[in-house]
Amino acid sequence: MILFRVDGNNSIGMGHISSSINIAKELKDFEILFISKYGEGISKIKEFGYDIRKIPENISLEEEISIIKEINNNFKIDIIIIDLLIDNYSEYCKNISKINKSLVVDYLGGMEVYSDILINPDILSENQNYIKKNNTIFYLGPKYALLNGQVNKYHNLDKIIKDKITNVLITMGGSDIRDLTPKVLEILKDFKEINFNIVIGHAFKNKNKIKKVLDSNKMNYSLIENSNNLSELMYDADLAISTGGLTSFELCTIGTPFIGISAAIWESKRLKKMEEEGICKYLGNFNGFEKKNLQNIFNELVNSKKEREIMSSNSKKLLDGNGINRVVQMMRDVIKDGNKKN
Repeated sequence: MILFRVDGNNSIGMGHISSSINIAKELKDFEILFISKYGEGISKIKEFGYDIRKIPENISLEEEISIIKEINNNFKIDIIIIDLLIDNYSEYCKNISKINKSLVVDYLGGMEVYSDILINPDILSENQNYIKKNNTIFYLGPKYALLNGQVNKYHNLDKIIKDKITNVLITMGGSDIRDLTPKVLEILKDFKEINFNIVIGHAFKNKNKIKKVLDSNKMNYSLIENSNNLSELMYDADLAISTGGLTSFELCTIGTPFIGISAAIWESKRLKKMEEEGICKYLGNFNGFEKKNLQNIFNELVNSKKEREIMSSNSKKLLDGNGINRVVQMMRDVIKDGNKKN
């Protein structure tokens, strides 16, 4: 059995949940058990039919570790996978490593590492510095991005860059924690000739606000609600507008040119790096981007097929969509034979 410890909701986003589900889908020969706190994330996990144990939102570190120990003792757990965004992450993971084999997913670096496997798929090498306390197997860089298995299929197809943009995808992750979708639509309301496909994630709280902007401005649009596979929509899109989380990596893999808006500090650095690499156009932080700037960048890309072709080509060089397979194979090896570095 594989035990996942992961959270997701409207405040912290849903990317950690998505990554864990992507791993679980590649482990069909194992029983899967999730431990999670928040309703939005739990609802998404349940959609895939996985067993889940809800723990209290205000649970202490000691109480939570005790629960995981109990589960580990009562079930034949092969490995514990941890993907959390918490203040005491290093201490938490250290405690888990004393219970069983463990795999830790992290994006920020700067922590002590005790796990058998650590994955940091970020593009920023500055976020991949760790204090090694064990013979951990490190998987660092976008090569190990935990993306939906479908993205590799579309990575291997030629991405067609059209002369004219007619289809724009707007996707702000699973929660749109910064209420960006209605703001972007309001700014682009005069582009009546373009069809906007708007993704409504599992933890969105602003669906009615989004529909109000669309309908009051008589925009051409389709709403895609709670989709668990956006790969085809990304492939079909001429351009996307996205935050800098897991979705930005999926867009890169498929080769869809995109405008990036950061919903968190670490996304700002990631999207700036992607812009430096000629992969995307970085609009700015969630609370700092200007209407005129978005209009200018949007118009620039609408009118420049060449620039969109360059962005598409550069982005597909960053990722190949096989990260999930690389990580799962190493997991299987560690489960079967242990960490041979120890």
